Order: sequence, then C-alpha cells, then structure tokens
Amino acid sequence: MKPLLLAFDPSIPRAASATLARFEAHVPGHMRHLDEITELLERDVTGDARALAIFQAVILGLTLLLGIIGMIMARFIVTIPLRRLIEATRSIAAGAYDKRVPTSSRDELGELAETFNRMAAAIGDKTSRIAALNEIAIQITSIHSLRELLDEIMRRGMQLTGAQAACVAFYSEEKRSFGEWITQGLSDHFVKNMNFRPGGLADEAFLAATHILSNDRPETRHKLSRLTHEESILSFVCLPLTSRTSRLGVIYFYRKDRDYFLPDEIEILNTFAHLAAGAIESARLHERTQDLAVTDKLTGLRNRRMFDQRLMEEIAHATRNAKPLSLLMIDVDDFKRINDTHGHVGGDRVLQILGHVLSGQLWKVDLAARYGGEEFAVILPQTDFQAATNVAERIRRSIEETTIPMPDKHSVGVTVSVGVACFPRCGENPESLIEHADQALYTAKKEGKNRVCLYRNILKAQLEMDPGRIVEMLNQSLDNIQPIVTAVSAKAAFYHDHTELVSRLATRLADALKIVGDERQALCHAALLHDIGMITVPDAVLNKQAPLTPEDWALIQRHPVTAAEFLEKVPALSHLAPIVRHHHEHYDGGGYPDGIKGETIPYLARVLAVADTYASMIGEWVGRKAQPPKEARRRLTVAAGTQLDPRIVSAFVEYLDKEPVSIG
Repeated sequence: MKPLLLAFDPSIPRAASATLARFEAHVPGHMRHLDEITELLERDVTGDARALAIFQAVILGLTLLLGIIGMIMARFIVTIPLRRLIEATRSIAAGAYDKRVPTSSRDELGELAETFNRMAAAIGDKTSRIAALNEIAIQITSIHSLRELLDEIMRRGMQLTGAQAACVAFYSEEKRSFGEWITQGLSDHFVKNMNFRPGGLADEAFLAATHILSNDRPETRHKLSRLTHEESILSFVCLPLTSRTSRLGVIYFYRKDRDYFLPDEIEILNTFAHLAAGAIESARLHERTQDLAVTDKLTGLRNRRMFDQRLMEEIAHATRNAKPLSLLMIDVDDFKRINDTHGHVGGDRVLQILGHVLSGQLWKVDLAARYGGEEFAVILPQTDFQAATNVAERIRRSIEETTIPMPDKHSVGVTVSVGVACFPRCGENPESLIEHADQALYTAKKEGKNRVCLYRNILKAQLEMDPGRIVEMLNQSLDNIQPIVTAVSAKAAFYHDHTELVSRLATRLADALKIVGDERQALCHAALLHDIGMITVPDAVLNKQAPLTPEDWALIQRHPVTAAEFLEKVPALSHLAPIVRHHHEHYDGGGYPDGIKGETIPYLARVLAVADTYASMIGEWVGRKAQPPKEARRRLTVAAGTQLDPRIVSAFVEYLDKEPVSIG
C-alpha cells in the first residue's frame, strides 16, 4: 500500500485514476489476506477460549475432588474416631467396662483414644474389684464356722491381690499381746518360728490402726527378717482387723513374686480387712451363741442335742475314711444315795466335778456330753475297742480317786460304770451304737458297778447262752451282722482280725475273678458270716494250747453246718447257706462236712475257701505263728488241686503278685 501511495500525485487526475485502479486491483487480495488473518485470529481466540474453559473445568473438578477428599479424611480422621469415643463412653456408662477404642494414629485423637482406653481399663479393674469385694462380703458373712471363715478370708485376700501366703493373728487385750494365729501358704518351719514381739510391726499396725508395708527397699523402715528370706518372701503388708465396735488383730499378706504391693492393692486390702473384721466378729458371736445353745450349764460339757449331731457327723466321717469310732456311756453309781444324803445341791456338785474330770481325760477331738440326769456320753473318733477300753478304764480310775467336797462341809467319793460300743462292729448307725453301749452299761451295773463292760463281750455271752438269738437278730435287721460277727470274734484272740481279713480277701478275689452284682454281694456277706457257727464251740477248745482231741475236732467241724442252719432261717440271707456250709470242703473230696468234691462244691464256696485258707496262713493262731506272704502263696499253690480249686488259686496268686494284701 505504501509504494502505491508514494507513487500517487493528486495534481494529475490521470495518475490518480491509474493509481485508484491499481489500488482497487489490490483490494480483493488484501481483503482475502485480512480475512485469512481474521480467521486465524478467530481460530486462535476460539482455541484459547476452549483451553481456558477446559482449564477452568479442570481447576473446578480438582477443587471439588479436594473438597470431597477433605470431607472423607475428616470423617475417617476426626468424625469416626470421635464417634467411636462417644460409643465407647456410652458402653462404659452402660457397664461394658471391657470396651476399648482402636488407636490407628499417633496424633491428638490417637493420644485421646489411648488415654480413654487407660481410663476404661482402670475403671473396669476397679469395678471388677468392687464386684469381687461385694461377692466376697456376701460369701464370708454367710460362713458361721470361725475356722472355715478364717481359711476363706485368707484365700480370698490372696486371690484379690495375687499374694502367695497369709496370716491372721488375734490380739489378746488381757495379755496385751498376740497369742493366737492361723496361716495359709506358709511352711511348717516358718509357722513354728514366727513370733509377734511387743512393739513390733504387728503391734504398730494394730495400735495405729493403719497398714504397714515391709520389704528390703531403702525407703522402707521395716526390713525383712532372716526367717522371711528363708521363706522366699519378698514383701508383705500388715493390716489391722478393725470392726465398727472392736479391734481384733491383724492380717498379713505375703508376696514371693515381687517386692512391692501396688497402691490400688493396698486400697482394696484395707477395705477387705474391714469386711473381714466384721465377718470374724459375727462368726465369733454366732459360735458363742451356738456354744451356749449346745453346752450343759451345770457340767460345762456338751448337751444332748450337740451329742446327737456330733455322733452322726463322726459316724459319717468314719464311714468315708474306713476308720473305727467308739462310744462310751457312763453312769454315776448310786447317785440317788448322794441326792438323798446331801440334797440336790450336793448332787449337782458331783455332776459338776465329774464334768471337769471327764474333760481332763480326753483329747480335743473327743467329745464329752451330759446325756441326761447322771449319765454321760463320750465320743472317741478313730478309736478301736482296745484303745476305747483303755480310755474308759482311765476315766473310771480317775473318778474313783477323786474326792468331792460337799456344800455341807463333808466330802464324798463316787464311782461310775461304763459301757463301750465300737463302730462299725457293734452298730452301723447312731441308734444301734447308743443302744449297744447302753446294754453294756446296764451289764456293768448288773455285774457289780464301778467297772467297764464291752458290748461285744456282753453279746457274746448272750449268744453263747442262746445261739438262736443270732437268727432273731438277723431277721430283725441286717445291720446286726457286724455286732454278731464282732461278738463271735471275741471268743478267741486270733478271731479278732480273721473275719475282717477274710472279707477283704474275698473282695480281692471277686476283683480277680470278675465276680459282680448279686454274686459279689453274696460272697462278701458269706465272708463275714462264715464262722458264726463257732458260737457253739467252747472258748476253751478254741484257745487250747495242747493238740485237739477227736471230740474237739468234731465240735469245730460242726461250725459250718451250724452257721448254714442259722442262715436258712433268715429269708434275706438263706441263699448264703450253701456257700457257708461248704467252704471247708476240699476239691479232692477230703473236706467236711459232706465230703463233696470238684465242681459239685458251690462255686462261691470254693472262692471263699481260698480266701479263708490264705487268711488263716498269714494270721496268728493258737500254737502257730503267721506265715510270711511269700510262704503262704507257695502253700496255697501246693494245695491247688487237692484242697482248693486250682483255677481260683492261680487267679488269686496272680492277683496277689500285683496287689499284695496286708493283715492290718
């Protein structure tokens, strides 16, 4: 355009026209070029606008995405943990103390969750201990026996804290010292050597009514003694046992696993000790009340009610543990004469003094009671006939040697008669035992007073005079089996343990031969009753040192027949008659009373024969010493096939090799 304009001279029209023509000729080209430029500009602007729009959309999308991500992060990082905390708080408020909040970060919320969990654990632990204390309080307040209560208190206290041993010590206001204590979890050596010196740790805890810790830490004033080190004790705590109304003593808890008690353990033990003191005081009051209820005011002995209860308990205990038990019935001789001469006050004085004498002759496990009027009863646990007879004689002599001052300034001497019966041989229940001891007492009176009589000897005499009474007693009650067997065993010293041994051996044979059910019961009863026919054999024959005469042998060989005849008349035991009748038959036919042999001898009679023969070999008999078990087994084997059934002998010997049998 510029060259065109430079060539233009406005004074020359032709030139102007030519120039205009040339200009017009260039115009379309330039217009196209402008259009192209415009189009390019429009295209660029449109592209930039589109790019800007896309960029704006991307920015907006990213902004929205970041907002969503922020919301999600806020939910998971803040909202959900906070909601969990709220839910956990509600759960704990509802009693779910095991509820915990998951911790997935170490930020402020994570620390808050951990703090919450620690708080929840502490609340749960304290709540469980409070619940345990409540349960313990219910449990210990329901125990009325002081000894049982103390054992339970120590056990529960150790359970609460994980302590390994405990001790309860009672303070005597009268002696101003600790005089009685009971322990749990401590060795005999420790208990034997422990003491509570005046002014010591126990005194301090008791008098100050505060707990005291003891261990070997430098800051602790009370150090562990050598005795506690020997016991492997690392620490202990001594707490006062103080109830609302009185101070009773102290309670110790010992640790062998660490040298400290935690503060919350001390707190719980202080509460526990207070509960324990209240329970101990209640138990003491209950025992005092019970003691008054079961004590005879005049003699200081137990009364009839307590006697009846204790006799049942002791018989049950003796039954469970297969131990003997003896009962003494004691009556003051000519007591009416004392009342007539010195009045009832004088009679009461006699009973009072006799109560003291009786108590002084017995062990703590024994029980003396005023049975009624001038009659006393004594229970002797784990005491057989011989020991009971010795105790009865000691009591009789002690009373005989006692001079009793009367209110009227005179003095009198008294004597007593004593009846003795032993469980289970004289009776298997309280009623029969009392009845038989009373019968023995009656006989002692009848025979001259101031003496001791045993029921078995009395029954023996009665049965010897009237053997038919055996049938009468067995028909009356099968509980009379033991008294009858005991009475028969009194005929000779060697019989005292023989019947019991045969019974035990018969049981072993039943095991060896797989005898069960009714057959087993029949064998056991037959073993007890197999020698009751001996009641008709004179004691002189059974205890004879010289060789027996044919007449003596005839009497002895008659005893299985006599026993069988007794049993045939007792419907409940008649099935035992063949077993008892034939237990002295020989396998080869050389026995008595009928001379039958082999399989014709009843099977259980052949079994009983082996038990009876072996018992006779290993027991003491008149003029013959007991055989050692090994020699007895050898002789048993020799007798197999002639005297005894070889198959039964073989099974028995094999069983004895595995399970030896002692005489006692």
